[in-house]
Amino acid sequence: MRAFGRTMKLLRRRAGLSQPALAAKVFVSQPTISRLESGTRTPDPTLARLLDEALGARGALAGLIPEDPDRADFEARRPELVDRAKIVDVEQGLVRLRMLEDQSSSADVTPMVAARAEMALRTARDAPYALRAGAIGAAAMGAAYLGWCHFLAGRYEAAERTLDAAVAYAYESRAPDRLERTMSYRGVLELVCGSAAAAACMFDASRQDTGAHPALRAYDAGQQARALAHAGERREADRLLLEADRLADTVDYADLPVGAYWYTPGWLALRRGVAMLAQGRINLAQQEIEQGYAAMPAQHRQAHWARQWIDAIHGDQEPSDLIHPRQRR
Repeated sequence: MRAFGRTMKLLRRRAGLSQPALAAKVFVSQPTISRLESGTRTPDPTLARLLDEALGARGALAGLIPEDPDRADFEARRPELVDRAKIVDVEQGLVRLRMLEDQSSSADVTPMVAARAEMALRTARDAPYALRAGAIGAAAMGAAYLGWCHFLAGRYEAAERTLDAAVAYAYESRAPDRLERTMSYRGVLELVCGSAAAAACMFDASRQDTGAHPALRAYDAGQQARALAHAGERREADRLLLEADRLADTVDYADLPVGAYWYTPGWLALRRGVAMLAQGRINLAQQEIEQGYAAMPAQHRQAHWARQWIDAIHGDQEPSDLIHPRQRR
């Protein structure tokens, strides 16, 4: 249970609690907290939920504990066994890490993301033919997330290799949402560190498959508009912003793809403002970004991927995906 221990230690430190202080909150001894953090003890689901509540983890810790001890024991004895439940567990683990990142940083979760991405790839390799598509789709999800972590850390060559692998896995999965996500991440990398025109082509490819969820396609249309603006194609960028608005109007937010919890009306409005910023429409862009940010759920507003744009328009810092023209990896 090393992933549980690392996550728990990270959350405890972020909460400013010592091991004895946390122990007192959940009615256990300090040595118990120490053994949990070192991975030498596995918590039961009840203790995991108490720790979740004490640390404000919103399920990140409890989600790392199997609800079915018999199944956990069986998987420990038969690690090569892959069924639908195992694939779902891999995906949910990645989503929990993404939500944990919202409360901390990508640097904090990167080691756990790398471990989970490797687990996803092993699961795909061991999956029977009937489950291969779903399993390789989960591997695409893991590789895309790891590539994004490399990107945020400025490790652009590693990000490129990992995201290219993610795109290949997504193609094999034949899942439109998986392919859209991986191509979109790859487009951001090309936009920031390579060619705006190439990025526009990638975002165009991402949004063309009508099988992908409209929320994802709306985001891609906005990103394509942003890339076109940086390429000097103002008129085409305006057309794509209208397309982003049209797609956003068709979104059913109660039916988002796995792991796309941050796609909200506020987020899409904020991204519209980012595209307008690239067009040089500064006042309108600031207004869109501020209104979109205000409309987002409170837990999303604390995440770096939302805060960075508020900081950017007020001149406090440059966002991680600010355009650096012609910078090559």
